[in-house]
Amino acid sequence: MAQETWIVTDPTVIDLEIVRRLKVGLIGGQIDIVGHDEPGARVEVHSVSGRDLKVALEGDTLVIDHPQLKWETFFENFRLFGVKARAEVSILVPRTATLSFNAVSAEGLISGLHSEVTVNTVNGDVVLDGVVGDVSVHAVNGEVSVRGLHGDLTVQTVSGDVTASGEIRRFTCDGVSAHVVADLHGGPDRVRNSTVSGDLTVRLDAGRPAQYSISTLSGRLQLDDAQISGVKGQYTGRYGELAGSFTEVRAHSVSGDVSVVHTVRAASGDAAADGEPAASEAAS
Repeated sequence: MAQETWIVTDPTVIDLEIVRRLKVGLIGGQIDIVGHDEPGARVEVHSVSGRDLKVALEGDTLVIDHPQLKWETFFENFRLFGVKARAEVSILVPRTATLSFNAVSAEGLISGLHSEVTVNTVNGDVVLDGVVGDVSVHAVNGEVSVRGLHGDLTVQTVSGDVTASGEIRRFTCDGVSAHVVADLHGGPDRVRNSTVSGDLTVRLDAGRPAQYSISTLSGRLQLDDAQISGVKGQYTGRYGELAGSFTEVRAHSVSGDVSVVHTVRAASGDAAADGEPAASEAAS
């Protein structure tokens, strides 16, 4: 397998012809990844400090990292180099290139990819914008913001808050104290969220039928305009007619609040004149 490698210490621009996969591993700094319609890639390194940056083309895989940085050794690398190892990088890649993004404290922007995306971050905040494809995120403290996603979203986090919007078919999130907001357009199949103390807010399109299975020990439960009191365990209910297409909402929390609301979108302004959606129907 042909390989080209650059060890970067100063600002530079590297153009590459054919790229189908991108692997990123940074300790600190900022990396912007933008999909475009060309088969090649452009790497613009704006600054490097604390540790050299490696850029390599291994076959059709573009690798950009602090050398020998691996997800399994992130905490060890963080102790050794801390915030001293930093890089500021912008990357243009083909929209269909798959992405594996790994960061300790580096922040990331991922935009316009039409492919599978995997993100691992410790403290760095990550924004994904306009991605078409399934996304998987593992975070510790870093905040995760997903905008305009078309695909499935799976998030595992400890305390990093999660905000997601788009036509997300299946939304799954597991956390401890993370607060989660899922603004789901169209007809999502299911929402599954599990947390200890983090709050969950789910927004669905007006009139979207939904089936609820929610358990919370001490958190509050709000379904549209109705506040459900005295749950202290399992609540099951529904909104609309569960025939054909509907959204299954499953949420489990100890002390976190859970809210599910149906929202009239800006593009459906005429629907606002029809009044509020029908009240949800409880079903044991």
